[in-house]
Amino acid sequence: MHRDMSKTWDVIIIGGGPAGSTAASTLRQAGRSVLVLEKAKFPRFHIGESLLPYNRAVFDELGVWSKIQSAGFMVKRGAQFWMGDGSRRTRLDFSKGSFTKFPESIQVERAKFDNILLRHAEELGADVREEAIVTDYRVEKDGVAVKYRTQDSGEQEVQAKFLMDASGLGNVTANKEGLRDYYPGHKKLAIFGHYSGVQMSEGEEKGDILVIRRENSWFWMIPLEDDKVSVGLVIDQADFKALQQEPQQVFDDAVASTKTVHERMLNAKVITQGHVLTDFSYTNRKLVSNRLVRVGDASGFIDPVFSSGVMLAMTSGREGAQVVHAAIAASKSLTFAMRRYEWATRRRVSRFWQFIENFYTKPFAQLFFQPTNKHRILCAINTSLAGNTQMSFGVWWRLRLFFTLVWLQKKGLPVTERISIQ
Repeated sequence: MHRDMSKTWDVIIIGGGPAGSTAASTLRQAGRSVLVLEKAKFPRFHIGESLLPYNRAVFDELGVWSKIQSAGFMVKRGAQFWMGDGSRRTRLDFSKGSFTKFPESIQVERAKFDNILLRHAEELGADVREEAIVTDYRVEKDGVAVKYRTQDSGEQEVQAKFLMDASGLGNVTANKEGLRDYYPGHKKLAIFGHYSGVQMSEGEEKGDILVIRRENSWFWMIPLEDDKVSVGLVIDQADFKALQQEPQQVFDDAVASTKTVHERMLNAKVITQGHVLTDFSYTNRKLVSNRLVRVGDASGFIDPVFSSGVMLAMTSGREGAQVVHAAIAASKSLTFAMRRYEWATRRRVSRFWQFIENFYTKPFAQLFFQPTNKHRILCAINTSLAGNTQMSFGVWWRLRLFFTLVWLQKKGLPVTERISIQ
C-alpha cells in the first residue's frame, strides 16, 4: 500500500454525486483543499432525474446555473398526479402557488447533470479521482486516514483534517458503524428504464413529471428530451417477491394493467430497461461525529415519489461543507454547528416524509385527488412539494389543517367524497 504523506487535505469527500460535488465546490469557494474519491467513471448512468424548483437557490450559490442552463435540459413547470385508471388527476403548477418563490425546475439526464456538477468542482480546484473505491477509513485525534483502491495504482492511503461521506446508497461510513435504520413498512423496489415514443403532455404542460398512483404501487414518467422518457415502477419488495417473476416482467405487467401508463406507452420503444434499485427509505442514527459529516443519501434516503432527492442531497452537501469549514477554522473536531446541521437535515427530510408516508394511504389520496384551494391549502402544498423547507407560519398552519383533514377522513368523518384508488 502506498501512503501519500506529501499532503494533508483539509477535507476528503467519499463520492462525487450531487451531494459530494456540491460539498467540494462549497469548500473550494471557502478556500479549502479538497480530495474527492469517486468509485465510478463519469459520466455514468443514475436514476433520480426530476428536480425541484427550490434547487435553483443552491445552483446560484455554487455559481453553476449558467452551465446547467446551457446544457439544454427539459424545463419542468409542474407535476401531475394521476389515478391509474385515468379517472382523476391533480396538477401542481409551480408558477401559480402564492407561496412558491421559484416558478419552474428542470428534468435532467443524470449522467450529464452529475458530470456538470463534478467538473464544476474540479474547475474550482478540487482534486477529483474517479474509479477510486474506498476500502477503509479511520478517525484519529488529529485527522482522518482513508484507504482507497484504483485499477492503475493499487491501494493508497491519504490523510485529511475532516471526512465527508457522500457515498450515496453505498452508505460507506454508516454501514461500517451499523447506523442504518429502515423506515417501518417502506421497503420498496424500483424497476425503470428509458423509452422513446411515449405520449407525454404538450403545450404549457410540456415537461411535467407524471406520477401515476396504483392501489399499492406507483409509476413515474419523466420527460428527459422530446423523445426520451424515464419510466419507473415503485413497488413493495414483499409484493415483488410474491409475484415470483423477473423485474422486467413485473414492470411490463404493471404497464399493461395501468390504463394511464398503458395508453401513453402504446408506441413506446426501448432505449434501456430492466434497471432495479432497492434500499428505499432509510435513515442513519448519526449524521455527524468527530471529524466526520454525512451528506446526501449517505445521511438517509427517502422514497422518490415527490422528486426530493437531488435537492435534499445538494442542500445537505452545501450546509455540511459549511459546518466542516467552520470546524476546521476553529480547530475543532465536533461543533455545535455540526449537530445543528444534523437537526436541520432531519427536519428537511421530515417535511417530505409526512407527504410520503401519507401518499400510500387512501384518505390522503381522496383529498389529494379532489383538491380545494380554500384557505390557500393547495398553495401551501405547492410550495412544500416545490422544495420549500423553510416554511413560514402561514404555510405551516395550512399544512397542519390539510393533514388534520386527512386524519378526519381516516377516522370515518369524511370531509370529501370517498373515491376508489386504482
